[in-house]
Amino acid sequence: MAPEIDCQDLDDTVDVALGSFFVARACLAHILSSRGAVVSVASEAALRASSEMSCYSATKAALLMLTQSLAVDCGAEGLRANVVCPGWTVTEMADEEMASFGGERGLSVADAYRLITSLVPLRRPARADEVAGVIAFLLSDDSSYVNGAVIPVDGGGIAVDPATVPYDPRVSIN
Repeated sequence: MAPEIDCQDLDDTVDVALGSFFVARACLAHILSSRGAVVSVASEAALRASSEMSCYSATKAALLMLTQSLAVDCGAEGLRANVVCPGWTVTEMADEEMASFGGERGLSVADAYRLITSLVPLRRPARADEVAGVIAFLLSDDSSYVNGAVIPVDGGGIAVDPATVPYDPRVSIN
């Protein structure tokens, strides 16, 4: 954990990441009466630790566990609760991150995305509609027996074993 983490930054990150808990709690009676479904959007950061991402990763992991707890606690009443964990997805926010990351390296936003996803098996970021498609499936009757699931939507990124990356012929270790 980075020692320079500001307590207010942590509080803000918790508020954003776990705000969906309060929404679900406020809507729970209606969701149960309609035998509805909840889909939380966490991040692949909820599943793997990354350098200097402890607050973000911890709160996304907490959202994941809160959602699974909702699935367990309310499943018998007909509620389904699942989590999607997107990897890099082309959005305005990610574009800003790519502009910053790429700018430091003299790369365009598109080239920054290519670099940042170069070890992802699909070799590209997700489109927002691809993530939305998984969410729509989880909210549909087609997923009527899916409950408590955690689905990475990351092009295979978390499937990569970092210890084998040096064997990738595209990687040069100096």
